[in-house]
Amino acid sequence: MNSQSGVELIELNTRLLDNGLGLIDSPADLNACLNAHGLYNSVQCVLRLSPEVHRRIADLPHGIVTTPIRFDALQAYSTYLHETIHWWQHIGSTTGIMLSLSYPAQAHANHPRLKDLLRKIGPKKSIRRWATTAAGASRPETPRGLANIAVNNHFDIEFFRILAMDPRVIRQVVEHPLFDSIGHSYTTAYGNVLLILAATLNDDFGVIPDPRGWEKELDALRAHKVRGPYHGSDVLVSPVGARQIFEGHARFGQLQFLYFASGKRLGWDDIRAKGMLAGIYGEAFECFLEFAHINWPPSIDHPTVALFMLVCDMAINASAGFPIPLRNFTTFVGDTDPGMRFLLLCRAIATKRPDVMERIAEYSREEYGEVSEALADALLIDPPLSVADRVARWADDSEAVGSLLAEYRTFAYSPENLAVRLLFSHFVAFCRDKRTKPEFFCWPGAWMTGGRVSAEVSSLFDRHSAPFMDKADDGGIYPRLMPDRNQTVVQAAFNTFYAMNVTYEMTRQWIARDGPFEYDYGWLSSTGTAVEFKEFGDRHFEMVYHVHPDCFELV
Repeated sequence: MNSQSGVELIELNTRLLDNGLGLIDSPADLNACLNAHGLYNSVQCVLRLSPEVHRRIADLPHGIVTTPIRFDALQAYSTYLHETIHWWQHIGSTTGIMLSLSYPAQAHANHPRLKDLLRKIGPKKSIRRWATTAAGASRPETPRGLANIAVNNHFDIEFFRILAMDPRVIRQVVEHPLFDSIGHSYTTAYGNVLLILAATLNDDFGVIPDPRGWEKELDALRAHKVRGPYHGSDVLVSPVGARQIFEGHARFGQLQFLYFASGKRLGWDDIRAKGMLAGIYGEAFECFLEFAHINWPPSIDHPTVALFMLVCDMAINASAGFPIPLRNFTTFVGDTDPGMRFLLLCRAIATKRPDVMERIAEYSREEYGEVSEALADALLIDPPLSVADRVARWADDSEAVGSLLAEYRTFAYSPENLAVRLLFSHFVAFCRDKRTKPEFFCWPGAWMTGGRVSAEVSSLFDRHSAPFMDKADDGGIYPRLMPDRNQTVVQAAFNTFYAMNVTYEMTRQWIARDGPFEYDYGWLSSTGTAVEFKEFGDRHFEMVYHVHPDCFELV
């Protein structure tokens, strides 16, 4: 739904807006998102809306609308837009795709070692506890050594995900007995994701950067005690991370949609009265104003807001290590950490490029390109359009990536590593469209209502909507109706995707959680029983590891 019409009544209704919990990942016991109005779950890869928001959106006409629309209906749609932006962030940015693929990476990276452990010691749970109690040497080829590597890989990637999302929990991470260093966590996560992508695409590092020489470079940095990759290294921490940046960008995209839909009558007092910038929703913006030395803007369509949203876009689209081969190992964490990039971009505005503060007024491609290039030049980093262009050209340079995009167009994915294929194909497709129209993905609220609405915008939004959602009165997950794809094919991909998702989760339990396997998969289906969830999880786990979960000995 894209609206060109104005509305008569401007009144924000919190029942149609998200509930201010500040959550991106939702609890596992949601029932049609009854405890929130909208959430995008980055592990389950599902977009959830409250029943009321679902119903309001269902009543809206599809496509470009020129007749008046009630403001409460637009509010409901703004929540859908907010959560769709989260989907874009997780599959359309380099930070997001690394975070999204880090979850399957934890299982794929350890798969050979886990199979080897099963042959050598049999099914034991948890591996972490077994490794701490087992006798014998801890060399890479020994059972205890294999177990330690599997556990360390798992937690290194976990630490990356935590620190990238919210660096304010750094103390809990640093004090964890398995934490080595932030540099080690980042390179382990990036390296394993790149290895899995190359293996999944059968690419042989034709386009995917090759991480296999990273360890030698990092060993040299550790030997010289360069900050970042050695144990006990000092850690620089940004006041915000990807979580605050994601929520800030999504919230202001939502607010701009409501602002233009209201005929520019929605003001800051209305927004503050409903708590729409409270907590995590306003933290990144307040940090931006402070470090860029900018005053609070007079209106929602002020260039300051547009500049903030562009800074969010740039912060989560690093190029070092992916998609461009890693050249400077010393600055790798600072070059890729979204919070540090956000902070440096803000400081660059204040100290080097204050001229960009008033530059964005039309939300145009030209403004996006000029301002992003100015800030990138100031920091000697790659501008986001060059990042999108690099990925987009992979489809022309690599037969494997071209074939993957063919799977994306039909949803007929090869079953091998289907979850990785599906997520990565959306990333490549997103980059191809972002290269053409970056202004829409940066400022979607300004392009989805009023005079900027077009058939192109409507098509882009539909094409990049989240493929998996819940329903109005059903807490389960369902594939979105895709008119240009065969629904039987889509359903088959959906079934395989979530079978793999559950296997990833059970692998996490096997490695890191003591006690018997748990089957809390009510988020998959509101009609399934506990017995059915267990049978589902057990069946797919056994298909991958050739051992039934009931056979595991609890350590």
